Amino acid sequence: MMGRPRDFDEADALERATDLFWRQGFQSTSMSDLLEHLSLGRQSLYNTFGGKEQLFHRVLEHYFETQTTPMLAGMEAPDADLRAIEKYFAAIARESTSPGPIRKGCLMVNTLVELADRGSEAGKEAKRFTARLEKAILNALQGAERARQLKSNLHLQDAAKFLATTAHGMLVVCKVGASWKQQRATAQLALDTIRP
Repeated sequence: MMGRPRDFDEADALERATDLFWRQGFQSTSMSDLLEHLSLGRQSLYNTFGGKEQLFHRVLEHYFETQTTPMLAGMEAPDADLRAIEKYFAAIARESTSPGPIRKGCLMVNTLVELADRGSEAGKEAKRFTARLEKAILNALQGAERARQLKSNLHLQDAAKFLATTAHGMLVVCKVGASWKQQRATAQLALDTIRP
């Protein structure tokens, strides 16, 4: 016997859940908040997404596909070099200070700050984001080194970690109102440490 068809749009519900978790964080979002924000009954939410933790895992996967992957694509490309890193930091400075979703910070960085030390699956997912960011930056740095766009004797892995940490910091301070000028200056100072 077939179950009753869903009377809501699952993709829309996932978008709404992403928005709520992005604004409030995992711990500050209650089941009541989710039910109200998604306009769902408790049983519909459980039948579709499981509990709060399972839904949050789906949200992180969705965010990774729709936000993270496009942001990192330039630095992950086989021909990436210093220009890809510059574009990434320019995008953070621009997007983090304009009205819109990134003004809430980066959901992965927010999750890293909130949950990484608790051993949760979400915290582990956020740590995987950091590893992917560092790997993307390292890929672009290797291309930049081949193109002689970097300081000589630069330790590429250390530089990748430093730039990833700087990006994380920019995505945190945007939540407390950092200006475009401040974000741009931070990005320029970071990039000046690797340029010849």
